[in-house]
Amino acid sequence: MQDSVLEGTMTTVLQRLFKPRQKCAEVTYTLSEVADHCSRNDCWIIVEDYVYDVTSFIDSHPGGYDVLMELAGRDATVAFYGAGHHPNTKDLLKPFLIGSLAQHERMNLIGTVSSNHNRFLWSRDRVAVVE
Repeated sequence: MQDSVLEGTMTTVLQRLFKPRQKCAEVTYTLSEVADHCSRNDCWIIVEDYVYDVTSFIDSHPGGYDVLMELAGRDATVAFYGAGHHPNTKDLLKPFLIGSLAQHERMNLIGTVSSNHNRFLWSRDRVAVVE
């Protein structure tokens, strides 16, 4: 009997943690809205135009809480991949997804930091913007 109660509780917890990505991605935030969430008790970051509420993860981050606090309320894409995270590490962010960055505030870069083999990011005008 206790096993079924525990199993039911775990299912409920997992359903709350792992929200469907599509529904969360439909909510959009501006850079200024994300910037308002920059404290240890309310920490949002942006990675590849998706907004994540990582408040509950701050004390569990393997690199220490200060790494996330440095980027709280900001776009952390370059730092995320620059820190040497494996591209699959982004999957660990899924439970924290709360929305996406408003289309008009995106950098509109072709390619991403994680998939660019030449270490350059290119603008729509084919100008290298990051090496």
